[in-house]
Amino acid sequence: MRRLTFFYDVLLEFDRPVHDHAFALRCLPPTFPGQQILDVSLTLDPQTPYALQRDGFGNLLQIGRVEPPHDHLRYTVRGSARLDLSLLRSERAHPMYAFPSAYTWPSQAMKEFLAGLDLPSRQRDRAWALSQAVGRYMEYVPGVTGVDTRAAQAFAAGRGVCQDFAHVYLALARQAGLTARYVNGLPEGEGSSHAWCQVWLDGLWTGIDPTRGRWTDESYLQFGVGRDFGDCPFERGVFLGQTDQRQTVFMRVEQQ
Repeated sequence: MRRLTFFYDVLLEFDRPVHDHAFALRCLPPTFPGQQILDVSLTLDPQTPYALQRDGFGNLLQIGRVEPPHDHLRYTVRGSARLDLSLLRSERAHPMYAFPSAYTWPSQAMKEFLAGLDLPSRQRDRAWALSQAVGRYMEYVPGVTGVDTRAAQAFAAGRGVCQDFAHVYLALARQAGLTARYVNGLPEGEGSSHAWCQVWLDGLWTGIDPTRGRWTDESYLQFGVGRDFGDCPFERGVFLGQTDQRQTVFMRVEQQ
């Protein structure tokens, strides 16, 4: 069991004012067996009311609108959580996590790569061996991919960031007969947000991080899950105005 404090700060800057800015955030971590949110606060700048809902995947969704002209949108989350993976309960996995999704459709090259692997028959061992294979094949290089990059594109380049590692892993895992889903959140430490995967093993969603080559533990704070990134981005929005934008992200997670 671990008790974590977390801080997550995202600043969107626009070089020209925009208005009628409708946004949907998934920046509040949910409580579920294994993860209890003890306290949490969300600050928006410019200040604006928001509605709290849940999306179809069970993620917390914050929906709001900034109507007046503004040159930035900032959201800051602070809180603490208690994590204990021994409290996870067996559950059924939706069949959709066993099939390709928009970001994880495998290319022919990926299928050939998978066919060349000597994967174990036991699911847990297969999940781990596949993670190791992705880690050996992919190189972590920031800036060469974007949020719209698909698994097949990242695989062809052989480079990317945590989102790409997760998408490549999911595409191969589902082809290999595993049921798996995409996860985003904050790991212990400082830097930016992170993405990893969960594989359904023996009735439990078990976290695996192909970027770092490890099973996840109570140092990973979960925010959202889905078939891929498109189901659970931290933020999404539309506004009126012609502008370029820049995003600055900082997070810190510490164990108490």
